[in-house]
Amino acid sequence: MRYKISNYLIRERALCSVTLVLLLVGWIVLSPSVHADVLSINTGKYQLGDEVVDVQCELVGTGRLRYPPKARKFRYVGEVIVGFSVAKDGTVAGARIADADPPGIFERSALSHVRTWRYNPPQHNGENIQVDDIYVRLVFKPDR
Repeated sequence: MRYKISNYLIRERALCSVTLVLLLVGWIVLSPSVHADVLSINTGKYQLGDEVVDVQCELVGTGRLRYPPKARKFRYVGEVIVGFSVAKDGTVAGARIADADPPGIFERSALSHVRTWRYNPPQHNGENIQVDDIYVRLVFKPDR
């Protein structure tokens, strides 16, 4: 009798485990955009008629930040402020340099990096929108 109960419990636990795994896999597969890891939240502006609305944009993907070889060789440290918009599909549009210190060293790398970023499509009142006037500061240090 004890042996039959033990086998029954083992089968029951295995069935519960398999069911749980299948539910989790289905949940992840069926709704991937909802569960994307948010790396950062940036705030930009959306023009709604005469009104300007602040909209938060969720960064969910980035490429690798390339440290310029010349800057690495001489161990330059600097920062670049990049302005851009997030398009309706979540891609970066209109990336531009707002400021750089020191100038002429890190700008190309900063623009290339920001252009690889992907956001969850920004929304306002349930509609995908383009968000403008987002600014980020990228810091370049040779030991990072």
